[in-house]
Amino acid sequence: MFMNAIIAGLLYFLSFPPYDFWYLIFPALYFFYYSLLSKEKSFLSGFIFGSIAYGVILLGIQSIGLEAWIPLTILMGLMYGIFAKLFSSLSSKFENNFYVLLSAIAIFDLLRAYFPFGGFPWGFPSTVLLSGPIDSFYMTGARLSFEGFGPTGSSLLLQSLPLIVSLGVYSKNKQKDYFKNYMIFSLVVFSIYVFNHIIIDFNYQDVNIETSELNIAIVQGNSPCPGAKNRCSNERQKIYDSHLNQTQSLNGNFDLVVWPESSTGFNNDPGIHSRVQNDISTQAMRLDSYFLIGGDRPVQNQYFENYGIFINKDGEIVDQYLKQHPVPFGEYIPFRKYLDWIPPLALVPRDMIRGDGQKIFMVKDTKISTVISFEGSFQRYIRNSVQDGAELVVILTNQASYGESGMSDQFILMSRANAISNGRPIVHAAITGKSAFIDHKGKVISKTELFETGVLIEKIEVKQTETPYSKFGNYLNYIFIVFGAISLLWPKNIFKKI
Repeated sequence: MFMNAIIAGLLYFLSFPPYDFWYLIFPALYFFYYSLLSKEKSFLSGFIFGSIAYGVILLGIQSIGLEAWIPLTILMGLMYGIFAKLFSSLSSKFENNFYVLLSAIAIFDLLRAYFPFGGFPWGFPSTVLLSGPIDSFYMTGARLSFEGFGPTGSSLLLQSLPLIVSLGVYSKNKQKDYFKNYMIFSLVVFSIYVFNHIIIDFNYQDVNIETSELNIAIVQGNSPCPGAKNRCSNERQKIYDSHLNQTQSLNGNFDLVVWPESSTGFNNDPGIHSRVQNDISTQAMRLDSYFLIGGDRPVQNQYFENYGIFINKDGEIVDQYLKQHPVPFGEYIPFRKYLDWIPPLALVPRDMIRGDGQKIFMVKDTKISTVISFEGSFQRYIRNSVQDGAELVVILTNQASYGESGMSDQFILMSRANAISNGRPIVHAAITGKSAFIDHKGKVISKTELFETGVLIEKIEVKQTETPYSKFGNYLNYIFIVFGAISLLWPKNIFKKI
C-alpha cells in the first residue's frame, strides 16, 4: 500500500502551483484514502503521503535553509501519519462507515486550522479548485461552495467524493449502501446551503446595498537580495528607498496607497522617525491619499512588533494594526529557552509581540481592515475582519523567503478563496511579488510578477453583504462531526435503514 501513498503524494503536490494540474487532487485523495483502508502500517502510509506532498508544496522555504524546510516537512508527515492511524482504526472498528470516516476528516481539517502553534492552512485541498478555468460552469460550483462553506467546508466537500469512491472500490459488496450514503450527504449539504441563503436573503431584502469604488495603488518595491540568508548591505534601507521612489513616480489622486509588510521599520519607522513620516506625509498630501504601510520595530532587545500603520490624507498617523499570529520559527521560537543551542535559530533573534485584535480604518466612507503575511492564509482572520464590518481586506506580506517557488501563487489562491468565502475584495500586497487585486468573486483583476519593481493600480468596487460562511463559519464540519458521532453510537442501525 506504500505505492498508493507515494502516488497520492506525487499527484497531490502536482495539483498545486506552480504545476496547476488542479484536477489531480481527486485521484490524489482517492489513492491516499484507499491506502489507509488496507489497515497495514497506516501511520507510515500517512507519513509518506504528507512528507512527499508538503515537501514539494513548501519547497520555497528552502531559501531560508534546510533547517526550516526539513522539520516542517517532517511535522506535516507526522500530522498525516497520526491522522492516517486514526482513520484506519475507525475504518476497521466501524466497518468503513462513511459518516464516521467523514467526521474524522472534518475534525482533522479543523485541527489543522488551529494546531500546532496556531494552525497551518497551507495546502488545503479546496484551494486548488480555483486554478481551474475561471468562467466555466465548474468554477461557478466552486465559488458557490466557498461562499456557502468557506475553505475548510469546501475541503470537506471535495474530500467526500474520493472518500466514497475509495470505499466503494474497496468494499464492492457495499456499493449500493455507499451510493445511498452519498445521496443523503449531498441532500443534506444542498438543503443547508439553500436554507442559509434564504435566511441571508431575508435579512437583506429591505436593505439597499450601496456600492462604492476605491482607486488603490499597490507599491511593490522589491528587495535587492531577497531571502533570510541572502542579506546584503543596507537591504532594509534600499527596500524603503525603492517604495518611496515608486510612490514619488505616481501621478493623480488615489484613495489608498499600500506598501507591503517590511517596507518600513527599524531605522525607517514612520511611527518613530520624523524623517520617514515627513517623506510619507509629503506623498499623502501630494496624492490626496490615505496610506497603509507595513513594517516592524524592535521592542527592547528581545522583542519586536509587526505593524500596519494607517496614515490619513494630511500625512498624520491615525492608527495601527499589530499582527496577531507570528510565524513559528520565523517570527518567534517556540520553547526558545530549550532550543537556543541550535545555531540556525540565531536568524530569529527576537520574538514577535502579538496584537490583540482586528482594526477597522476608514477610507472615504469605506471600512477597510488589514492582516499581515502568514495571517492572510488563515480564514479566521479574514472572517474576523468582515464580522467587524470591513468592506475590503488588505493583506500586507513580504514573501521574499518563497524564492521562485509556487508558494506566492499558492498564497494568492488562498486569498481568492477567502475573498469568495466572505464576499469581499482583497488587496494582496507583497514586497517581492506576487501582488494582486482580487474581487469579491475571487477573480484576479491584475497582478505583478515575482521580483518585479513597480506599481499596480486598480479601481475596486466594494459592498457590504453576508455569505453563509461569513455569518456561520465552519458549521458544515461540525454538522458532519455530529453525523459521525451518531454513527458511532448506532453504527449498525442508523442510516442503513434510510
